[in-house]
Order: sequence, then C-alpha cells, then structure tokens
Amino acid sequence: MTECKHVSFSEEEGIHGFWGIITLNRPEAYNALNHDMIVHIQTQLAQWSQNLRLLGVFLHSLFDKAFCAGGDIRTLYEQGKKGDTEALKIFFRDEYRLIHTIHHYPKPWVSCVHGITMGGGVGISIHGRHRVATETLRFAMPECAIGFFPDVGGSYFLSRMPGELGVYLGLSGVTISAGDALYGGLVDHCIAAGTTDALKAQLLQIDFYKVSDPNEAIAAVLKQQSIMYAPSQLLEHRELIDAYFRGHSVENIVRRLQENNSPWCQTLAHTLLQKSPLSLKVTLEQLRRGRKLNLDTCLEMEYGLAQHFARDCDFYEGVRAQIVDKDKQPKWQPETLEAVHSDKVAAYFNTLYIDKLYS
Repeated sequence: MTECKHVSFSEEEGIHGFWGIITLNRPEAYNALNHDMIVHIQTQLAQWSQNLRLLGVFLHSLFDKAFCAGGDIRTLYEQGKKGDTEALKIFFRDEYRLIHTIHHYPKPWVSCVHGITMGGGVGISIHGRHRVATETLRFAMPECAIGFFPDVGGSYFLSRMPGELGVYLGLSGVTISAGDALYGGLVDHCIAAGTTDALKAQLLQIDFYKVSDPNEAIAAVLKQQSIMYAPSQLLEHRELIDAYFRGHSVENIVRRLQENNSPWCQTLAHTLLQKSPLSLKVTLEQLRRGRKLNLDTCLEMEYGLAQHFARDCDFYEGVRAQIVDKDKQPKWQPETLEAVHSDKVAAYFNTLYIDKLYS
C-alpha cells in the first residue's frame, strides 16, 4: 500500500472482500491537492484495481471544514513565476489523468463530500459512480476569479446541468449548497453531517454475492440514509438564469443582467465584471463545446487550455490578487470584455504546440 503524508489509504473488510478507503488529510491547507497526493492516489488505485478482493472505493475527508478546497494553486503560482511551466503541465496532466481513472474505475466508487468543496476537490469526487454530500456542502468552481477556467472536467459536468445552470456556476463562481447541488445533478444523495462512518459501515455489510448489481445495492443504501435538505436557491432563480445565461457572448449576458434592476441581477452583473475577461470568454466557449463531448475529450481539451493559461499572464495575476497579496485588485490583460477579441479566445483552443493528455 502506498504512503503519503497528506492522504491515507486503508482496507476495511466487507463481505467476501474489502473496501479501499481513501482519506484526505491535509487540514492545514483545507485538503488542497498537491502533486504528491495526486500521484499517490493514482498509484493506489492502480494497485487496488489488480486485487480481485476489492469490492469498492470510499473517498472522504475527516476535516470538518472542508472535503477539499481545490488544487494547490499557490505552489503552481510560485513554480510558474519562476518560469517552470513544465511543473504546471505535469500537475494538470496527472490531475486530469486521475480524474479519467476515477471515471472509468472498474469497481464501485463512493465519494462523500462536505464543507468547502471546490476545483480539484470537485474533480476527484464528482466523476465517481456515487456522489454523496452532507448538508454542510459549500460547492463552487471559482476559477474565473483567479484568471483560470473551470477545469477538472467542468466542461463535462457543468455543461450537462439543467438549462443554463452550469454556465451560471462556471462564469460567476458562486458558492452553492447541498440542496442546489442535488437539484443541479452534481451529487446524488444528501446525508446528515456526522453520519459518514455509519454510512461506510452499512456499505461494508452489503453482500455483493447476493445482489444482481452492486451499484444498485449501494444506491439503495445511500437512498435509505438520505435526509431532507434545504430548498434550492438555484430553483428559485432558475427562470432568470436560463433567460440571461443563454446568450452567446459574455457581453450579452452582462448587459441583460444590468438591464434588470433587481438586486440579484445587479449584484451578479457586478460579480461577473470582477472576473478575468479572458477567463470568462474562454469558459463560455469551453462549456458550449463541452456539451457535445464525452469526458475523456473534455479533459483533453482542458489540458490544452491549462497549458495556454500557464503561458499567459491572467492566471498569475489572479492568484497574486486573490491568494498571495490578497489585495483583491487584479490587473487583467485585457482589462475589459470588449478588448478580448474572438481570435484570442480561438487561440486558446488551438492544439498546435500543445502536449497531449493521453499520449
């Protein structure tokens, strides 16, 4: 079994086999994923996949405040500022390959998320077969605020949310609740906080020899443990979201929001205008394309986008303003939506001189 300081692996006996347990354990960084964690999880999954006694994988965190706050962005920033874009490429390559592994894993996968769950934390949980949240979930894809884009398969799962909800979440980066995540199809079940161990104990008691479909048996246990949850704010604003975020340009989306004098629309328009204009336009194009692509192809596209952002300036400026200096005053290049021309956006989707994810 692999060993890693910030993620632990254990095997708990079930009936006729064992469950592989992955526990994120980097509370000082809100379980932010670093490259070492990604590599060790990938290595352990490869080992478990060869073990015929493996029944399933259970992913969780013991840190109350967060499942995982995303990738280790500060380290990537420091590496990039030193000119080490190769380190950034390796990080994103291995992170996206891990997501690919999770999505195609041959055994049942149960992700149990709670608290702050963003970016990379979303990536290693949402692509598993069974997605469980507690009512403490605070889900977000806030990448446009740091001059990046909603990656980790965001092209796939955001673009498949009902109506324009995924475009809304991807562009605005707003934080949503467990009820919102359930309504939007981002998680499958909501359980009470503090009952994760009890849920795991029930999963260990499933006799896969006596069921026709292990995943159906797991889903039945999860449904049994599900609780009532708060109404969705996404549902409350769904009509406006679908109407305004259907636009084919970010300028159009912002303009229509500004024309509505309601506080919700005015606040949202202001929020969008604080993001990287380049990130917003690339993200909208990314999500439009993602609707027609499978996850593997989405990850390939995102790997190309990540390499382009790693070579440009907005990512470093966004991380500086939000995470390093924390002055919240990024100087985006270009500064306005109107100054981001279509050829600039198109260049981000050009795969010439771009490394391939699966090569």
